[in-house]
Amino acid sequence: MYKGKHLITMAIAVLIVHAVLISGLSWAGETDSSLMDEWLKDSGLKWLKGLKFKADFRLRYQGEWWEFTDSDGRECENDRQRGRFRLRLGFTKKYKDDGLEVGFRLASGSSDDPTSTNQTMESNNSKKPVWIDLAYVKYSPPALPGLTFAGGKVKNPFVHTDILWDSDVNMDGLYQSFELSEGTVRPFVTMAQMFLDENKMDADHDSGMLAGQAGIKLKTGGFSAALAAAYYDFDEFEKSYRKAHGNPVDSNGVLAAGDFNVFDLVAQFGVKAGPVPIKVILDWAINTGDDARGDGEFEGKDTALAAHLKVGKCKKKHDWEVKYKFAYIEANAAPGDFCDSDFGHANRKGHKLSVGYQPFKKASLHLTGLMTEPKDVLDGAESHRHFTIQADLKVKL
Repeated sequence: MYKGKHLITMAIAVLIVHAVLISGLSWAGETDSSLMDEWLKDSGLKWLKGLKFKADFRLRYQGEWWEFTDSDGRECENDRQRGRFRLRLGFTKKYKDDGLEVGFRLASGSSDDPTSTNQTMESNNSKKPVWIDLAYVKYSPPALPGLTFAGGKVKNPFVHTDILWDSDVNMDGLYQSFELSEGTVRPFVTMAQMFLDENKMDADHDSGMLAGQAGIKLKTGGFSAALAAAYYDFDEFEKSYRKAHGNPVDSNGVLAAGDFNVFDLVAQFGVKAGPVPIKVILDWAINTGDDARGDGEFEGKDTALAAHLKVGKCKKKHDWEVKYKFAYIEANAAPGDFCDSDFGHANRKGHKLSVGYQPFKKASLHLTGLMTEPKDVLDGAESHRHFTIQADLKVKL
């Protein structure tokens, strides 16, 4: 009987602690940390110290309309209506005394596509798959603040935009970073060694990516800025890509770019107009390895550009935001496998406009429109203009 009561007490305690953690409340800010540590120890829940759960859900309607000219010169139209959702659930565990952090997250998704965690509602009410979205260990030596080593399936460690990296892309491999931990001006540097495709039989060796980025961050009063320069060297990627996604392909099935050695410059500026945050982001990238494999139609099509403006931010009840993006990604500028999937990957140009409002404490509504078309069109190939509407309900659990 005592054992049963003890188990019930333990279960209730676990549920209470989980509820507090998920709600995002900080016990440390309200209770003396030594008392909290003692309570966790006495309750047999010491393992919960440093453990943080995080989850979110997004429900989406997505409508897509195409207008295109086929290879015979005929004007055609098509459309697609989809219900979609995204579910992500994970945790991090920090061992502050040792400077260690372990993270893990599961996410929905219709396939193993690295640029999407959306699950389309299809296949006659079938069960939906779940994928490992993050699984990493991170070490930040307590004696050297600002230094970090990490490995596994990690969040993108670079200052970037989606003309190169879709927001859903989490990388496989290792990175090392250092950022000055104090001061108004904070220089930083990041290096990464990432795995792309292992044991590809039609390549000379495995495919990977070596990358480095250096930059500086500034924050003073209501103003912030960041400037970063990065170089991404994709090794053997032209033979081992998943899908072309806008990159032209030669008669041997090799990407026409021949190689991707991408130099990228990102500038970010933030300011507050009263209580309203405003953020501007500019991104310019060029594939310095572009040789177009002798395909004259795409030779020199090696540049990508994006300009983002964000006013407001949905963070708490009654907040609002407006976001606008103009971008173009030339055919050989960046690997289409990894850039913005909603925009249409590589070889696209166009606009994206989004408005959001948060009517609830933990949920917000968003309406987004995208209008894109090919940046470069191959002679005789199909050219299509693409219009997309996304209506989202986002909930933080």
